[in-house]
Amino acid sequence: MEVYSPGGMDTFPKCSVCHQEFTLKGPVPYLLPCLHAVCEKCVTSAAGGVISCSTCQREVNLTDTSLQKDAVRQKEIFYLTVKQRPTELLCTYEDDGNQAVCWCQECEEFLCQYSQNMHSSVKLFRNHAVHKFGDITHKNLENETNCSIHERYPLDLFDKNCDMCICCQCRRGEHGDHEVDYLDEAAERVTQRIEQHGKDLSALLSRQQTHLQSIRQETQLINRTQDTLRKTIEHTFRSLRSHLDQREKELLIDLESQTRETKATLHAFETSREEHHARCTDISGYIRKCLLYASKSVLLQLENTVEGMTRTCLETASPETHDVPEAVFNTNGLSKLKSDMSGFGNITTLKEDSEGGTPEDKQTQTDDDYLADLEQKHEMELAKLESNIASHNERTEQLQQLTDKLNAEANNMKLELAKLESNIASHSERSERLQHLTDKLNAEANNMKLMLAEKDQTCQVALETINRLQTSLIGFQTEGCVHLLKKRVVDRRMVLNCLHLKYDKDRVNLAEVHINTEGDLVNIGSGTRPAGERRLKKYWGTCSTAPIPRAGCLQYWEMKSRVSVDETLRVYTLILEVGVCREEQRDVCPWLGGSPGSYSMTVSHCPTHGGICRRTRKEGKYVLCLPDTLPNTAGTSHTLHYGVVYDDARKKIVFIDVKENKVISTVDNVDSSQPLWPMFGVYNEPGLTVSMTLVVGSDINMTEEKKAMIVKALSRWWQ
Repeated sequence: MEVYSPGGMDTFPKCSVCHQEFTLKGPVPYLLPCLHAVCEKCVTSAAGGVISCSTCQREVNLTDTSLQKDAVRQKEIFYLTVKQRPTELLCTYEDDGNQAVCWCQECEEFLCQYSQNMHSSVKLFRNHAVHKFGDITHKNLENETNCSIHERYPLDLFDKNCDMCICCQCRRGEHGDHEVDYLDEAAERVTQRIEQHGKDLSALLSRQQTHLQSIRQETQLINRTQDTLRKTIEHTFRSLRSHLDQREKELLIDLESQTRETKATLHAFETSREEHHARCTDISGYIRKCLLYASKSVLLQLENTVEGMTRTCLETASPETHDVPEAVFNTNGLSKLKSDMSGFGNITTLKEDSEGGTPEDKQTQTDDDYLADLEQKHEMELAKLESNIASHNERTEQLQQLTDKLNAEANNMKLELAKLESNIASHSERSERLQHLTDKLNAEANNMKLMLAEKDQTCQVALETINRLQTSLIGFQTEGCVHLLKKRVVDRRMVLNCLHLKYDKDRVNLAEVHINTEGDLVNIGSGTRPAGERRLKKYWGTCSTAPIPRAGCLQYWEMKSRVSVDETLRVYTLILEVGVCREEQRDVCPWLGGSPGSYSMTVSHCPTHGGICRRTRKEGKYVLCLPDTLPNTAGTSHTLHYGVVYDDARKKIVFIDVKENKVISTVDNVDSSQPLWPMFGVYNEPGLTVSMTLVVGSDINMTEEKKAMIVKALSRWWQ
């Protein structure tokens, strides 16, 4: 478990309503849904039963929400008081008013020097953990309480159905049929999940900090650019002040407007990020406090609230990029503008220029200027001619280089011709070598024929073995559906029998599912409710018409399911289930996962990974959870194709993903003392459509890849 440093957490927490600092002897802090704290005084005096958190402006209706005491902050206040204000702590053991110097963890009492000696002299208290104030750490604050009903027994179990901590005596009573886990293991899983929430928020805070720094740097750059452009504009317009005063004002106004909009945009970005950053910082800080001060039971109580606030932060995080246009001042054509302004305004008659050009162009020039332009034009044409001559000389050099290259290639061709003549001379020698190679290939062909004949013989032996095993399998049609997994081995354990399973229509739970005209199991209840003692009433599905045969060889069957997600699925939503169980466990609950004597694989929404996962269970306990089975996206459809291998001889069950061609999970030590029944469940949940088809017998496409996959799953047994 990661240990967080208390840095940045050395100030006493305050009430988010009255802003009064919490003290050890003051009003008790209560935890708001936003993970901020409110004192007991504000809770009892809330106007209209509504509390408004001043930190995040979130309102809480106390009529609809039951607040719990903030055990984390209580431990924090205790720790900070011991470390920073020890002089305020008086002896509570004798109430003698003396200054306390230590604390008994079991008695939860402050002791002065005299009381400490008295406490240690009592035989009942000698083994108590007494800590001096300077030696108290966060670990010393962990003190789990005993059961409020059975006071002698500690709370060492967690009831998942009731979502509460219980003792071993509670387990034997009203919690006997509930799903229970050890408190240490449950708390460890919650700790890992809360730590992951903290890591997610830390990563988000880091990215936000980088983004905020980038925004501030952009603001500084905009300010520097604004100063630079202002100086450039002022310097430029000083030389044109008499002609361009108005233009200068317009450009400055444009610059100010554009800069104002840019800075307003950046300010909005910065404000939004700072608010979200502050909110995430508060929640991240509380998570660190949880990991420092919270007991295991408190961690279990806080998980959903912490997860909800973390998800809110992650989902409301703004994009971490921004696009802000940068202003520039373009001074292209400044010289021409000055020249045009000095000659602009001459008035003359409209007359076409005989020298070329338009009258407007000629009217803005004097004769001297016009001759100067002609001279400049001739100079440009002369420069262009000189450039063309230089280019011509360059092309001449390139042609000369190309000629030299062609001559060199002609010489190479002559050498190649000479070499070819030499090769022709050695042709006879090569012919001899080719003849030798032909003889060698003929010999290898004969060897291949012998190998093919041996393979044909092996195939014949395999066919004979399969025929013998087909006749020996009792009670099932096996024609065309028995496969040998290892060649030349006449052994039942090496044979895979593709079962001819059928849905038991007389046992279908018609209240939740039904079998349609095509023979598929569909997650919609039937309109009819025929009576029958054999019909399943709790399990959402059906079983096979007969249990798995115990013939000493591998038994195999497949299911192909079509799943349509009409709306985003909620947490814990079950989609489908395949597995086996004993006869008496077939109708215990809606699914097999929690039943003893059952082995199953479910496809469901997993709260741990936050998506749709494949989860394997054995005897009511999780074996494996594989994430990313399906995307939890509304309006999507998918086809799932799974296979099940039952190995009675080796006490193993293998679940296979046929579509992905891989093994999902292998369950060992299967209790086969009683017959096991194949079970098939589809779940009638909102926004979900499921249809399951049995693929059995000769309809199963048993490829070599699938055989190899099964052999690999049972690899250590094939040695």
